[in-house]
Amino acid sequence: MNAVHSHDWEQVQQAAVNNLRRAHHHLWTNVAAYLGLFLVEYFCAQIGHSQVLRADAFNNLSGIFSTGLLMTGLYIAAKTDDDDMWGAPISPEEQHAIGPRIQQSRFRFETIYTLIAGLVMVVIAADVVYQAAMILIQRPTYHLEAGLTAVGAGISSLILLGLWATNHHWAHVLSNSALAAAARDSWTDALTSLVTVLTILGIAWLHATWIDGVASLILGLYILWTGVKIFRNSALNLVDYFDPTLEKAYRTQIAQMPDVQSVVFLKAYYDGNLIMVSVTIAVNPQMTATTIYELTREINILMKQRFNVAATALMVVPANRL
Repeated sequence: MNAVHSHDWEQVQQAAVNNLRRAHHHLWTNVAAYLGLFLVEYFCAQIGHSQVLRADAFNNLSGIFSTGLLMTGLYIAAKTDDDDMWGAPISPEEQHAIGPRIQQSRFRFETIYTLIAGLVMVVIAADVVYQAAMILIQRPTYHLEAGLTAVGAGISSLILLGLWATNHHWAHVLSNSALAAAARDSWTDALTSLVTVLTILGIAWLHATWIDGVASLILGLYILWTGVKIFRNSALNLVDYFDPTLEKAYRTQIAQMPDVQSVVFLKAYYDGNLIMVSVTIAVNPQMTATTIYELTREINILMKQRFNVAATALMVVPANRL
């Protein structure tokens, strides 16, 4: 009987688009940092004969690809009033008929490109694991330049810690999942670079080059695990999977409202960075249209304030028709 109010959706859409554009702007810092670190670490790895530093460099290279893909997704998601969807035409009649659903669909491109970023990480991880396995099998002899390689990894860890602080701050300010993901990535990348420093120093102290191959293998497997995790979470979001515990909390909260007799149906899902909820409630058959209208607004406001739900699409049915 009732859906998301057009005025409410316009406010949600404008706020979401503004945050997406600001997040896109801040991710340029990530691209510059990861590119610089990749070049520095790869150069130091080649000169210093360190496989683990090379693996860390390629971990930062995966950061460039994943950030670039996230930026592409954010750019498409933030587009408004276009007459096409990723090059596919949309008729004016269809845009008018579907309304906010067109923009909600665009928001999902953020998730699609995050999924692709996870796949890229898996491919890069496979190369790192292969190179590490070759080192362990062939056991080449070389002299590790511990000072040079440790400095390269140390610089990387310090810059990535600064990048993590920046991403974490803006992810909180903008409530943006792409920046939150970037913050998690930069944090784990900083720890990885720190482990790389300790590994290099351990090799220099113990004079055991096989540690280089083992550490590189572990790092490659870690990149693989991270890529698979990102791919999995994005895929689940795209098929509208949602945490049942949160859905239960939403249902309980709405059911406690005085004018709601029961919650007939509730489904939550993600549109990019936004949590959307569709719910059907049963009410007293004698309720007036004005009362129902006020009730839907109260539920929408409650869900925003309590659970940060972007919009609640509500359908109302008379309790005696169930």
